[in-house]
Amino acid sequence: MLTKQHEILFQAFGGFPHPDADLEQYPTPPDVAVRFLNLASRDIVGKRVVDLGCGTGILTVGTALLGAEVSIGVDMDVGALRIARRNLRLASDVFGDLNVAFVRARVPEFHFRADTVVMNPPFGMRRKGSDRVFLMAAMEGADVVWTLLGRDSDPFVVRLATDMGFRAERVTDLPFTLKRSMRFHRRERMKMVVSVYRLERYRFPSTK
Repeated sequence: MLTKQHEILFQAFGGFPHPDADLEQYPTPPDVAVRFLNLASRDIVGKRVVDLGCGTGILTVGTALLGAEVSIGVDMDVGALRIARRNLRLASDVFGDLNVAFVRARVPEFHFRADTVVMNPPFGMRRKGSDRVFLMAAMEGADVVWTLLGRDSDPFVVRLATDMGFRAERVTDLPFTLKRSMRFHRRERMKMVVSVYRLERYRFPSTK
């Protein structure tokens, strides 16, 4: 399990160099990353894990620290990936070599097979439907998906998951504090609540 020591490490990670509001580049707070990944640990340890829209890599690195077989972070932002690789080096200096790779790609165009996807995707607040794009890509590439989404997204998530042959469960809600990072932000901190979802592909009994 990830501990307070890991949370302190995450607090030292670099953030988005030039956060893009349209891409909803809001960093995952260290305490949320730790709680989220610990909830998902049974689907991470010893598994092939992909983090879609990895940003600066906190979830990607976190899955490796938990014991993933391999962790792959995917993002289209060159600047964010540069920071992600720097954050990986910082974690490796503390905990030793980690089996992590970062890939520059647009999520809809990145085709993969993995055991598990973990992600903090865009919530679709700036670009309607962006959350749907990430969820569909995740379910096409993995049998289990753990994701943060806007609070009480149940109807949307359940409907999409069912269409894709998945069952959806809202595991819990987590407090999520956003620090001021965009020019249009008026407050230094904004407190909100996000929901944690686990999606799993239906497995039908063998006819043999």
